[in-house]
Amino acid sequence: MAPSDCFVSVVAPISNDAPIVESFVRETLDVLRANYTNYELVLVDDGSTDDSVQRISELLRTHECVRLIRLSRHFGDEVAISSGLDSVIGDFVAILQPDSDPPALIPEFVARARAGHGVVYGVRTSRAGQPFWQRMGARLFYWVCIRLLGVALAPDSTDFRVLSRQALNAVTRVKDRNRYLRIITNSVGFASSAIAYEPVPRRSELHRRTFWQSVGLAWDIMVTQSTHPLRMVSGLGLGASTLNLAYMMYVGAIYLFKPHVVEGWTTLSLQASTMFFLVFLILTVLCEYIGRILEETRERPLYHVLEERNSNVLLAQANRTNVVDDSSAESMKEVGA
Repeated sequence: MAPSDCFVSVVAPISNDAPIVESFVRETLDVLRANYTNYELVLVDDGSTDDSVQRISELLRTHECVRLIRLSRHFGDEVAISSGLDSVIGDFVAILQPDSDPPALIPEFVARARAGHGVVYGVRTSRAGQPFWQRMGARLFYWVCIRLLGVALAPDSTDFRVLSRQALNAVTRVKDRNRYLRIITNSVGFASSAIAYEPVPRRSELHRRTFWQSVGLAWDIMVTQSTHPLRMVSGLGLGASTLNLAYMMYVGAIYLFKPHVVEGWTTLSLQASTMFFLVFLILTVLCEYIGRILEETRERPLYHVLEERNSNVLLAQANRTNVVDDSSAESMKEVGA
């Protein structure tokens, strides 16, 4: 089958992936070369401390259409991927995790995107191999996000996804410091579609978050992506205030209509402790939101690029130019067909 006439970019974050980076690059380029006339593979080094950069530098000498972006330090997958998305030039952009996502599925994802879906995301078919606490925690997390917080997050979705150029332009305009691309890509409003697949591990032990890292990430997502926790606590505080007001009226009625009032030390202590609990709970949530507001208002860059390196050849068909005789909508539709 002849290669498809569209430009496909692939973004992959690299973090201490020296043992697998060569096989990942070769497999990805084989898929791109066989299916598309023009393509690029953007590798973002997220502060690796092994020899990942050295191995990628060697690959740049022997493979075409590969670019390396080195960040100044470790920023995390979300920011690393965002830095790659800011620089890609493709009509469609695929996001892959090198240690688990199969490049062979890129054509299927891109074909679905070309059919009119701005966002095509992967959904894992199973969580085999994950610890029990992680499987149960994921179920609880997705239930809370969807049922209670109204967050646009597909259950069991992965980082593997393909974005159209229009969807990508919308995503790159979002400058939130606390980023979670699975939510951002689904919230920009473009038609989306899911493709189920089984992750293919390239190493014996995948990059996994610890229990407390997972809890911290879940809390960050729930606080930064929705105002529902603030409203829930506000409602709880309002309800407690109403009960306290009713209790005050009850105390007043007892004082007026009962001649001998027994001192209610236990009741008063319980009331005071309950109210203090609610006050401090509200203050805790407010502090979390104020901290997030402070981070957003600092307006610091999301990342800093240490250097960029490229292959000698950046365009698979160097004789092609991005020039058309007629820039009308019908003409552009024919070019993209």
